[in-house]
Amino acid sequence: MPVTTRQIIQCRADAILRAWVKDPLIQVIAERPEVLARLVFLDTLGEGAESGRLGRYGARNVAMVTQPGPPDANASVWVRTKYGSYRAAYEAFLGTAYTHQIGTVDLSGYDVDHLLNRARSPEGSAFIRLEAVRSEVNQAWGRLFEKAASDDSFWANQNRTRRTMSYLIAAKLGGQMPPNGPTDSAGIRRLALFFGRYGLNVRESTEGIQNMLNFSYKVR
Repeated sequence: MPVTTRQIIQCRADAILRAWVKDPLIQVIAERPEVLARLVFLDTLGEGAESGRLGRYGARNVAMVTQPGPPDANASVWVRTKYGSYRAAYEAFLGTAYTHQIGTVDLSGYDVDHLLNRARSPEGSAFIRLEAVRSEVNQAWGRLFEKAASDDSFWANQNRTRRTMSYLIAAKLGGQMPPNGPTDSAGIRRLALFFGRYGLNVRESTEGIQNMLNFSYKVR
């Protein structure tokens, strides 16, 4: 029986979060598609992994990265920073990676999100990973943090074409709404406990989330 798009998105988010907890160096941006296979699958150093074209999409704009195993943890899609048809590319990715599992690809209620804000990419030729995030969650985080992340004073706007996942990205993927600012102790605690369910230290997560919020409000 085919599974739904929603079920696949939830399974993908869970697999990505578990991979991030296992290795926090999970990448969300790279300088070119040729290096993706090695960077995405750090635990195997890319053994058996491939980075290639996705269907009819040009290799200069879209890359699909795979290694043997279930697609939740072993397949991803990346697009060039300035590429505009990324939602269609993600739909095509789901249809390809889950060809024998999924029925109709239905992304209603979801945003296809660049896991790193495109404003933080120093080069338009870099490739950023895509995933689907609940629309209300993605937009709430965008109002809170991603405006700050686009600010010229944001330290991460240095010329770096490789970046790893963060608490922000992980929380969005997990469908968690953001706290209401750096003084929202209950909201910060809620997120820290969410990460605790994946095995992260709650105190360290609390400090990391607090630092992220402190900075985002500092530069707004």
